[in-house]
Amino acid sequence: MKAAFRHLVRSRRRSILAAMAVVVPVWLLVLMLAMIGGMEQGLFASLTEYETGHLQVRAVGEGLAGGALPLILDPTPLLAAVEAGEAIAWYTLRLEAPALAASADRSLGVLVQGVRPEEAARISPLPGAVYEGRYLEADDDGVIVGEALLRSLGLSVGERVTLMGAHPRGGSGVTRATVVGAYRAPDPALERTLVQVDLGLAQRLVRTPGAITAVAGYVGDVDGPGDDWRISAAVAALQEALPPGYEALTWREVAPESAVLLRFMRPLVIGFMAAFFVLGGLVVLNTLSLSVLERTRELGIIRAVGAPRSWVMGHVLWEAGLLSLCGATVGAALGTGLVLGVQAAGGLPLPGAYQEGLAAFGVEPVLSLRITPLEVALSAMAMVAVGLVAAWYPARRAARLDPVETMRYDE
Repeated sequence: MKAAFRHLVRSRRRSILAAMAVVVPVWLLVLMLAMIGGMEQGLFASLTEYETGHLQVRAVGEGLAGGALPLILDPTPLLAAVEAGEAIAWYTLRLEAPALAASADRSLGVLVQGVRPEEAARISPLPGAVYEGRYLEADDDGVIVGEALLRSLGLSVGERVTLMGAHPRGGSGVTRATVVGAYRAPDPALERTLVQVDLGLAQRLVRTPGAITAVAGYVGDVDGPGDDWRISAAVAALQEALPPGYEALTWREVAPESAVLLRFMRPLVIGFMAAFFVLGGLVVLNTLSLSVLERTRELGIIRAVGAPRSWVMGHVLWEAGLLSLCGATVGAALGTGLVLGVQAAGGLPLPGAYQEGLAAFGVEPVLSLRITPLEVALSAMAMVAVGLVAAWYPARRAARLDPVETMRYDE
């Protein structure tokens, strides 16, 4: 190891250039993983807080006409099981039903979501997303709508909108409600379709007092999609405790399209970054091959005085290991420093084109970075492994040098 270190110091310029070839891939990988982690966290938060919860309890049955969920006429039996679930930190009742929202001369299909405002305000970001007017209050007869829907209907906060709701297993109802607030959401589709109302008003729209379509639950100590195992464990335990006719679903089962997006996002980026690792490995290979070529006589003399092949091979591998370890450490440190800086700044606003792209996935148009210490360590270790693999051929070539032939080698 000492001999390898001395040679790296002696060939300082080449060593620095080779180490830089390791720094850049690791730095990029840490940065890309942090970007993907931030997007995953944003998508997870947007989906679970606005729409699905970490889990939902529903009545067993196929979706009905218009995408309506089966009604739960009396939620009392299943609430006992939900409240007994130790992993479930909090839950709320919801009633979701398709409806038609109309103004004087315009109408659009929407999803009416009936909630208990005092409970929704504890976890949903919607109250904080209201930019004009106010959020719902208990037993409120008003509604809050997205900015996009408000614009499409040609309405303003304080004006009245007609809601015509219906459910295949319930009934049809019509109400004229005042728009008490307008919200902005990261997902444009959500802004155009979600109309949130008090649970009692939603029940009147489907003419089924006391009914709900789901219990949305939130599991304790869940910070992102990496904590899915906690949610899955809670769902499995809850399913055993539920009475017949009900099922517990994870957020991935409630919104499978978004789950597929999350499943493929990280492997694609890692595949892309593998190309940078290969390039880094090739630079290490080239550097060590040139080093062995330049030191042919030196290595031959070392062999001639009795050094075994294993010592020569180990010497070259030590060089590769030191180069890769130093470069990977610096790259990981630089990447982690950048991630921590962006986190401390609360994220970086993105330009318009990127805002539209992220909004299409329901993610806030802000560059948020998130990475775990394990991911940083694995990034560095992967590059060290690539460097050692790349060094195997020049190390083997050096170990096979013939001492007599190397004496005649002319540099």
